[in-house]
Amino acid sequence: MRLLFLFLILILTAGLFAQNKPFTLPYELDSNKTMTYEEIIGMCHTVDSLFMEVRLKSFGTSSGGYDLPYLIIEDPMRKDEKLILWIQAGIHPGESEGADAGFLFIRDVLTKSEYRPMLQKVRIIFIPVFNADGWNRFSPYNRINQNGPEEMGWRCTAQNLNLNRDFMKADAPAMQNWLSLFNEIKPDFIVDCHTTDGADYQYALTYGLDTHESLNQDIAKWINEKYIPFVDVNMSKAGYPIFPYVSFRQWHNPKSGLVQRASRPMLSHGYTILVDRPCLLIETHMLKPYKNRVESTRQMLLNTFIVLNTQNDEYLEILKKADTERNSNEFAKKKVPIHFSTSMNDSTLTNFMGFKFDTLTSQITGGQYYVYYNDQPEIFNLWMFDKIEADQEIDLPIAYIIPPEWQEVINRLKLHGVSFITVQEDIEIDAIQTKFSNIEFQNSPYEGRFSPDFEMEEYENKVLIHKGSALIPVKQDKIKIIAWLLEPLSDDSFLKWGFFNTIFEQKEYGELYVMEPVAVEMFEKDADLKAEFEKLKTDNPQFAASQWAQMNWVYNHSQWADPQKDVYPVLKITKESEFKKLIPSR
Repeated sequence: MRLLFLFLILILTAGLFAQNKPFTLPYELDSNKTMTYEEIIGMCHTVDSLFMEVRLKSFGTSSGGYDLPYLIIEDPMRKDEKLILWIQAGIHPGESEGADAGFLFIRDVLTKSEYRPMLQKVRIIFIPVFNADGWNRFSPYNRINQNGPEEMGWRCTAQNLNLNRDFMKADAPAMQNWLSLFNEIKPDFIVDCHTTDGADYQYALTYGLDTHESLNQDIAKWINEKYIPFVDVNMSKAGYPIFPYVSFRQWHNPKSGLVQRASRPMLSHGYTILVDRPCLLIETHMLKPYKNRVESTRQMLLNTFIVLNTQNDEYLEILKKADTERNSNEFAKKKVPIHFSTSMNDSTLTNFMGFKFDTLTSQITGGQYYVYYNDQPEIFNLWMFDKIEADQEIDLPIAYIIPPEWQEVINRLKLHGVSFITVQEDIEIDAIQTKFSNIEFQNSPYEGRFSPDFEMEEYENKVLIHKGSALIPVKQDKIKIIAWLLEPLSDDSFLKWGFFNTIFEQKEYGELYVMEPVAVEMFEKDADLKAEFEKLKTDNPQFAASQWAQMNWVYNHSQWADPQKDVYPVLKITKESEFKKLIPSR
């Protein structure tokens, strides 16, 4: 027993020693340096070995084959419910301060007596390098606009994908792994660390935090009345006044006024609010010294941690209420907004901490540009346009159906945590189909994809649903994600991201000599069709000049035309009786 007692004392003593043993970042030895990828991996192992509150795990690999580590930091003795604070850095590896600030924040939490007890109420998830591909493309020439560090990573993945445009389409392996982890852990408050480009001003740190209609409005109220006032006051006390993400009405011109815009869910802080979880976008200013950017991020993380600790019970209750509401029958009957705009008819005056600036004429282009004098601070009284309104809403069906041949789309829905039922047999039902017209494509890809513009018409039709189709009831936790991904008019729909582009391709055609008698007969029988054809020739010189285009138009108005061309494969079910036909018998 005496030996056992001494052994326990040794373990406790070693544990206490480890808890107080500091670790040092390269940044602390040279405030203009950040870590390499290898140093980040080493730091993860170091922190994991030092503290019993820390567990090191991996959520997969990147497209370049690099490991994607994350740390779980919590009080291991408390098994009761905790809020989960999710912090991610390095989604844009050139914007590296989130990694350095994140490790310093963790050290503060684990070694300072005022913070460590807070782990009883808040669990921390820390992803130090989301884009490992980009971090491994280390160079002093990756961010021309930025004041340090000496070297940093590259913005995109090895596939040249911007991860912070990929949350909905999920093309990158890192994003697919992220979605799996996100749906496993289900965090309660997310922080995404960045550095901004743009105009110069006094704020070291600005932030984005969307609270428009896509987010449950009780959570939005908590953010606006509890979270933001607390961090605003305490960041100022720490010497880092903050301001909402800066976007001027005229590019770089402070006196043109400020505009706030809704974030699309392809972005982190637009995505998480679709499951009613706020995402704080930290944007430190590119021109501030690296030390200033790291320390302001560290302070923002600490203040967020404190708020979640002090507001723990109230915030948890609001989240639970939001989850219940989102999964209710009543919510499934509401209109869901899928597009937002900022009103230019409603604004308020706000004080903005800027710098004196001049407008100069470029010797190279002859155009205008701005020069800021960061030794001459000025307070501007600016109009702020921040009233964000839903300008496009949709009525949800009872369910959507995706045919089995569109397996890639079905798999992406799985990544998002969307639940569905697999249809067990071929069956004909009444469903809503969508037909597109006036289809146009952009001239160059965006994030590797070509997006169609179109007009559309919905109509009811009898449709054969094939065995293996995915039946997706909208009444589920991911209801808002489903709407944004499957409604054609959503800017972040699978359709707009080019997943269905093959439906717009014509695969058969008629030879001119074959179509000639067909066209004559069609126009003899249908005077209205002939009139439409003649008007198109009159109104469109390019069409009138092309014999092929004219005869192809006739072909596409004949009975030989492909009935599936330009028809959206995703169907809507709006009748309960038709929905029940697809439910497997028990």
